[in-house]
Amino acid sequence: MKTLYIHGLDSHPVPEKLEILKQHNLQVVALHIDYRNEAGVYQTLRKFAIDENVEFLVGSSLGGFIAYWLGEDLGLPVLLFNPAMSYKELNEYMPEISNRLCPARFVVIGAFDDTVDPDANKLFFRENDHERCYQRMLVCDWLSHQIDFISFEEMVSWAHKSYKMFLKTG
Repeated sequence: MKTLYIHGLDSHPVPEKLEILKQHNLQVVALHIDYRNEAGVYQTLRKFAIDENVEFLVGSSLGGFIAYWLGEDLGLPVLLFNPAMSYKELNEYMPEISNRLCPARFVVIGAFDDTVDPDANKLFFRENDHERCYQRMLVCDWLSHQIDFISFEEMVSWAHKSYKMFLKTG
């Protein structure tokens, strides 16, 4: 399954995380985005996802925010790590997305995240849960904002297996 990994602010596509995704038989593509200096990031990633025939999105923090909206816009399943959904000011950079098309969403929230408010994130996903999207959210008591490699692997495995079961049972 062709997977687009979208890193967070002031970060980059970490090779170890890309390798973990590949170990789950995901064909991974990623771009290095300079969020602070590049204009039109959403449109760039949207075009890239379409051109590359992406089938699954994985995003972390700001990348999770963008992956959430790309999933809704393009009808793609997503795995989100501590997505920056509570930052309302980010919405002004997003295009209007009228149809919500995401078929499945897996959300990982670190209970000790000191960058993105975990309680605001939980509220966002509860308020934006809709019947057309299979949504599962895990709040991990051991996680802060940074996702260690062991937890990343565990959550990728969880989401990948869950999504395959979802496809089988519909």
